[in-house]
Amino acid sequence: MRTPRRRAKHPLSEEFERIAWLTRLFGSAVPLNGVTLGIGDDAAVLKGTTGEWIWTIDACVEDVHFRTKWLTGEELGWRSYNAALSDLAAMGARPIGALSSLALPATMDSKFWQGIARGQARAAKVLGCPVIGGNITRATQISIHTTAIGQTKSPILREGAQPSDEIWLVGNVGAAAAGLNVLMQVSEAKWDTDMRACVRAWRQPRALIAQGLALIGRAHSCIDISDGLSGDARHIANASNVALVLDEPSLVRAILPRVKRVAMRLGGSALDWALGGGEDYALLATGPARMRPAFARCIGTVQQGRGVWLERTPGERISVQAGFDHFAP
Repeated sequence: MRTPRRRAKHPLSEEFERIAWLTRLFGSAVPLNGVTLGIGDDAAVLKGTTGEWIWTIDACVEDVHFRTKWLTGEELGWRSYNAALSDLAAMGARPIGALSSLALPATMDSKFWQGIARGQARAAKVLGCPVIGGNITRATQISIHTTAIGQTKSPILREGAQPSDEIWLVGNVGAAAAGLNVLMQVSEAKWDTDMRACVRAWRQPRALIAQGLALIGRAHSCIDISDGLSGDARHIANASNVALVLDEPSLVRAILPRVKRVAMRLGGSALDWALGGGEDYALLATGPARMRPAFARCIGTVQQGRGVWLERTPGERISVQAGFDHFAP
C-alpha cells in the first residue's frame, strides 16, 4: 500500500537503485534509429520530421496508489490520466494522444468502471489529448496504465541544471499529501473547508501542460513532482551532477495556508508533506533568474556538488532524504 509513507534509505533509495540497474541493462542495447533519448528522464524522445516525439507510460494500481473507498470511478479516471500527462508537461511537450490499458476485476460494478472511462474522457478533453486506443482485460485488482504521446521542438531534460541556476516551483506542493492524511485519519463528516480542498487536490490533480510549454527556452531542466519534492529534486541533481539547495523559508512561504492549517489540526508537518508527500504533479525546474516566468516561485539555487540540501538559515543546511519509494522495506 502506498500509504502510510516510509522513509527511504539514504543516499540512494531501493527504488532508485532498481531504476539505475534497469537503466544500465536497457541502456546497453543498440540504439534504434530515430531515438534521441531513452531511459533516464520523464519520458523517451523520438526524432520527428518537425520536432521530437515524447512518449511516456504511467501506472495507477489499486492498493498502491489508491483505495476505491477514497474516490469515485470518475475521479480515478481523471487522476490517472493527469498523472500520465504530467510527464509531458515536465518535458515541455504538447499532448497528441494517449493509449489506455485497463485491468479490472470481473465483479466490478459497471457504474465504477464506466466512471473511470468518463473521468479519462473528461481529462482528455480538458488537456487536449484524446484517447486513441488501448486495451481492457480482467484482473484481481484495478490497474490503469496510460501511455501518453506528445511533441516538442525542444524537450526540457533533467540533466540541464547548471550552478547559479535558480530552483523554480511551478504549482503547489503538500496539498495532496495533506488530503491523503485527511482520508486516512478523519471521517468525512468531520472535514472542514481546508480538509475538503486538500482531499480535492489529491483526488483531482491537474497536469500543468501550459506551464510546461511556457518553460521552453527559459528552464535548463525540469521534472514533475510525483514522488515528492525531495526525491524528484534528487533526480535532477543526479542527472545534472550538481547540488540542489532548497531554501527552507522560501519553500515554507510557497506552501498553501490551508495545508499548514490542516497540518496543525492533524499534528503533521506541512514542510514534510511538501518535501516527501508527492502526487501534487507540480513542476520543479531550474533556470537563470532573468528567465524566471511570473508563474514560478524561486525556492533555492543550484550549486556545485551533489545531492539535495535544505538550507534552514544561511550556512546551516541538512541533507534531504528521498521522497516516496515504491520498494522501501
